[in-house]
Amino acid sequence: MPLILMVGLPSSGKTTRAYEIKNFFLNTLKKNVFLISDNEIIAQMGMDKNVLFLEMKKEKQLRSILHSETLKKLTKDNVVILDSGNFIKGFRYELYCSSKSLSTPQCLVVCDISPARAWQLNENRPESDRYLKSSFDDLLMRYEEPNHSNRWDSPLINLQLTDKLPAEDIRKAIFEVPDPKPNLATINTPLSSSSFLYDLDKTTQDVINSIIQLKKQGIEGVNIEIPNYNGKFLNKLDNNLTLIQLAKSRRQFLSYAKSHPSTDDTKNIVNLFIQFLNNTLTC
Repeated sequence: MPLILMVGLPSSGKTTRAYEIKNFFLNTLKKNVFLISDNEIIAQMGMDKNVLFLEMKKEKQLRSILHSETLKKLTKDNVVILDSGNFIKGFRYELYCSSKSLSTPQCLVVCDISPARAWQLNENRPESDRYLKSSFDDLLMRYEEPNHSNRWDSPLINLQLTDKLPAEDIRKAIFEVPDPKPNLATINTPLSSSSFLYDLDKTTQDVINSIIQLKKQGIEGVNIEIPNYNGKFLNKLDNNLTLIQLAKSRRQFLSYAKSHPSTDDTKNIVNLFIQFLNNTLTC
């Protein structure tokens, strides 16, 4: 059954909307509904959210738990709502691939609110539940707004703060669509070679090194061919792309590929990695 991702800035009303959606599917449609909340998991980790979101390792651990708990609940009989910021498009892509591997539809519900209004709502919260300005601004800076033209961000339902919940639109978006078909990038198959991890690490680093070579030469634009990989292109390469972003995208791909190995063929690793970069980094 479907996965619903809540997306938005901190204090944008995601949890309120998540409970509205849960009540609709549970009470009106009589569906089994699981609501997975990052606030609850952060509490279980014994962390203050203002501390956690400023520590990369802890935040990565949180996303790992959210991903794991989501997959545990995704079955043919359940509706799963992930109440989290989901502000990193690479994480949304990872969830998209995971749900697709289970032939499970998903949609995004975006709580659309201005940063100023979100901060105002945050200030109206009880002190124990507020974001500090430093963590709020950090999350704001790192928020990667969903784009409905990206297949992993679609279907996308945009909600203003005062909008009535479009319950029927959400129902249609996840129940009146064909189940997605797994493909080579999302089918979970066993490791077929003991050298897979070595090949995966080396091949992805070689691709990154080739892109760094382009940057050193000052090359930028659209449909840029990657050196040493004839016929392989980046959709877009500009001066704003940093080495930190490249390294981060590579780590995200490695994490996903290690848990969803599809082949030990080096050529296929290259194809999947470049596709991943084009989907999450250069679009």
